Amino acid sequence: MIDAKLIHSLPRIPAPVLTLYLNTNPAEPRNQGHPPGYVIYLKSRGKILANRIPETGRKQFQAELKRVEEFLRNRKPPHRGVVVFSSPKRQEFVPMNVELEDELHWGRPSLTQLLWLLDEHQPSGVVLVDRSGARFYRFWLGEIEELKKEKFELDKMEWRQKHLMPPSHPGVQKTRGSQRDVFEQRVEAQYDRFFRDAAERIRQWSEREKLRPVFVAGPNETVERVWAELPGGFQEHAAVVKGDFSRLKPAELQERIAPEVAAWKREYELDLVTRMMNSRNGVRAVVGLDDTLRRLQEGAARELVVARGLGGKLRQCAKCGWTDRSADRVCPACAGERRGVALRAALPELARKFSVPVEVVAGEAGRRLREAGGVGAWLR
Repeated sequence: MIDAKLIHSLPRIPAPVLTLYLNTNPAEPRNQGHPPGYVIYLKSRGKILANRIPETGRKQFQAELKRVEEFLRNRKPPHRGVVVFSSPKRQEFVPMNVELEDELHWGRPSLTQLLWLLDEHQPSGVVLVDRSGARFYRFWLGEIEELKKEKFELDKMEWRQKHLMPPSHPGVQKTRGSQRDVFEQRVEAQYDRFFRDAAERIRQWSEREKLRPVFVAGPNETVERVWAELPGGFQEHAAVVKGDFSRLKPAELQERIAPEVAAWKREYELDLVTRMMNSRNGVRAVVGLDDTLRRLQEGAARELVVARGLGGKLRQCAKCGWTDRSADRVCPACAGERRGVALRAALPELARKFSVPVEVVAGEAGRRLREAGGVGAWLR
């Protein structure tokens, strides 16, 4: 699974760096030839980009290009995509199990597509619960990981009470009747406590890992009892999936849960956009690119909502960083020079600069938001 620490270190790779995003999905016809389509893209795009690089840096670029091409030819990536950051001092090959768009860059590390992917693919969780314990799984960027340290097992040793245990000597009559009823009541009381503890651990884990949604999965009676112990506010970002998942391998579990995650996200996104449209009064929320950019840079936004695939051009001040759609080449705030930037590149960087989370929406929610400008913000 992709390492969050690695992602945070990528901007610090000294330039110039070759940055490559490739769709290497082996199921696609273009990647089933010899050479595969992603190698053909790298060679053809590399020739075009080399002609645009000053002669002083062209030799270094071509050396990095050759090194990456050799790696891809010798080790066919089994994943759906790969992101590469390559320089003389450092190389990072990041496999991805989500679809990527082919891109090749030279200069500073290009993080735009990666940042969009991180915003679009928020981590989610699944907790398998039954009467033996709870197992915790994290889903992120098309991969599943079981978190062993979160595993929560039911300890039955503390239930043992001498006067309720089977006799240890022959000829001694076994416990039955009312004492047996008392034993079963105590067993159920222990299960009640286990379900309460499991619910609290799920809540704490979800908040610590920033997971949304979290699915509580398992036999009907078990998940219903755990679900009943979860706070109402938590349940808004969670769901129940009933069934026997105990024998599934992680990959099988991921395949079984993936449609549930997708359906939950589409419903959640549509509700989010609907509420934002009904609240766009300039106090609770704004919708539209100009208002959203302004409020974001004023520090008034607490969350951005963006339609998937949003594009366009902006101008950004090289001195103070103010960004908008104005055609002015001089910044009205500081008189600095303004340069053209792609909205796709500027928006995730602005969001991180002001520590504002981004929710990327697709489907019907994305269509409705695009009709209103493609972006909105909840306000502080």
